[in-house]
Amino acid sequence: MARSLKLIWVPPGTGKTKTISTILWAMLMKGLKTLTCAPTNTAVLEVASRIVRLVGESDGNICFLNDIILFGNKEKMKIDNFHDLSSVFLDSRAEWLLPCFMPRTGWRHCLCSLIDLLENSVSKYRSHIEDILEKMARENESPKQDSEKPCCVLASEPPAAEQEKNPRYPLHSSLKSKDHLTVPLPVFRKPVQNMPEEGEKEYHKGGWCDSEALKEALRVLPFKGYLKDSFNKLSGDLCDCIETLYHDHPRNSETRRSFQCMLEVVELIKILPALINCDKDNSDIWSDELLERKIQDGGDPTLWREELTCVQTNTCNKSKFRLARSLCVQELRYLVDNLDLPNCYSIKEIQFYLLQRVKCILCTVSSSFRLYNVPMDNSPSDICWLVKKSEKLTLDLLIVDEAAQLKECETLIPLQLPGIRQAVFIGDEYQLPALVKSKISDNAKFGRSVFERLSMLGYCKHLLNVQYRMHPKISKFPVVTFYDGKISDGPNVTTKSYEKRFLASKIFGSYSFINVDGGHETTEKHGHGWKNTIEAAAVSRIVQRLFKESFSTGIKISVGVVSPYNGQVREISEKLGKSYDRYDGFSVKVKSVDGFQGAEEDIIIISTVRSNKAGSVGFLTNMQRTNVALTRAKHCLWIVGNGTTLSNSKSVWQKIVKDAQDRDCYFDADEDKDLSNAVFKAVIELDDADNLVEKMDSLDIGKPRSQV
Repeated sequence: MARSLKLIWVPPGTGKTKTISTILWAMLMKGLKTLTCAPTNTAVLEVASRIVRLVGESDGNICFLNDIILFGNKEKMKIDNFHDLSSVFLDSRAEWLLPCFMPRTGWRHCLCSLIDLLENSVSKYRSHIEDILEKMARENESPKQDSEKPCCVLASEPPAAEQEKNPRYPLHSSLKSKDHLTVPLPVFRKPVQNMPEEGEKEYHKGGWCDSEALKEALRVLPFKGYLKDSFNKLSGDLCDCIETLYHDHPRNSETRRSFQCMLEVVELIKILPALINCDKDNSDIWSDELLERKIQDGGDPTLWREELTCVQTNTCNKSKFRLARSLCVQELRYLVDNLDLPNCYSIKEIQFYLLQRVKCILCTVSSSFRLYNVPMDNSPSDICWLVKKSEKLTLDLLIVDEAAQLKECETLIPLQLPGIRQAVFIGDEYQLPALVKSKISDNAKFGRSVFERLSMLGYCKHLLNVQYRMHPKISKFPVVTFYDGKISDGPNVTTKSYEKRFLASKIFGSYSFINVDGGHETTEKHGHGWKNTIEAAAVSRIVQRLFKESFSTGIKISVGVVSPYNGQVREISEKLGKSYDRYDGFSVKVKSVDGFQGAEEDIIIISTVRSNKAGSVGFLTNMQRTNVALTRAKHCLWIVGNGTTLSNSKSVWQKIVKDAQDRDCYFDADEDKDLSNAVFKAVIELDDADNLVEKMDSLDIGKPRSQV
């Protein structure tokens, strides 16, 4: 359990996500480990996107994306390999790192293999030739005809176009016997003669072998070609590992030099092939004395950058090769000793390894249970040993976003992680609480959050008291009603440029209540949700006009349509269809109030749905739900509803209607001709549908003629 706990009260638009990302940034700068949780994937992804963008925009010398990990359900988070957050997603990163952790082909193997080649290239080539000769000896002892036995030929480097064909450039060996396995190295360093043309024959072991036999010839590269091919393969494998580790392996102050060393090794790998292939003055480079010279340990890593510069500017091939070879081996040895990765055979082991070492972890509250299985980072040498240890992960700070939307039992999942030193709960109890469907559980306060409980007990809350989202005309009512006027408007929303008029009609200002009389509230089949087709038609027409305006002017507009009832959400979604998805400059989202928690759009249109003489508005009376609905808009908030019904509701909506009237923001739909026509058309369609049977009865359809 955390030793200390702080509450940060974040009313809508006061910079909650920026506050969290700034805290995470500061912790990354100090090298401290944090866990950030939220109740929903949407909230977690929002924080993750912000901190990733913040780190990405930095100079890259202190904070790195390598130290950020996001984990959870990949499908529900909708993260694929092209997603902006795929680079920090745990499953993806572990999958990319797995080849580097494999013992026989991974990081350590690549380092040691390249060191061995650079230090022992001559002896390795001798062993390579001896292996080939031994194989040929075994083949020659087999009961094959001479013409079927492989020829002992030495090949110079063939052109790239000929590599897949029968070699045209092999060289006849001076070997006289299959038993002669010890061959002077110079024999293999120089070409002797070209292979005969097609149809010709070549002497082999006292006999002749035709062109068919030559197709089975063992192609032996000269030393220069062998060194080039071996170096290219090993350095290519190492560069792949370096690229992966440089972008995906966690960093700290102890590994800083190792990552710098990686970059220097890559530069040296670019230099060495040119020297190996160089024909000018290469006699000195290919001398045994230079190639077999032992490279001493003990180089000063702080001077390696200067030594690399000397290598790059050196004009003498012999000196340049000697310095590059020596420096490369020293740096490779340093990496072997200082970035020793454990041997891992599964994705899960690497996930544990990453979670132990990264500084910033993000996940949902429910997913945080996975951290109970992550052991303490004691030694990187044996991951299996780590898994068996009883010590657990140590966290310097736990941040819980949307803390007021979490049940107490949910909050305890991350809060009870061992080793947490401090916790910060960020939320607003005046917005949506946790969802509790059972009336009995709700009455028992099962949905109450730790944030709310501590607030009720008088625990100190740090209030963010400046809002940067809503135009002042939008923020005025919720600030006074829900926050006792404690919130002020930021300088960005009070400027003249922040006030935008997207439609020319007077009823579409920054804040408007649009009264739609004649609406008809109904329930869907099986009573699953309230809907109001007249309001849906009005909202649909407003969205259509906004789209035309955006398309004609090129102004980007984001619209959110909010309704407290899922039935109305479905009705409006059906009317809008998907025709607006094709245009990049215009977006429209239709969601319930619960679905819009934490979101914001340029324009918010609220459809209140309820329309009756009794003033019954159901759970519209919920203050928290109303607060969320009223605080999602940046530039314009348009409330579409039945003013009479809401005025008679004796709820917060009665105050909303009265406030709009007092501020001259209350309008009837018929004050806008186009909107009035849309409403009138919808009323006619509704009347036609509702009165069809009644009209048929009035026409006496189906009665006998004698009764008419």
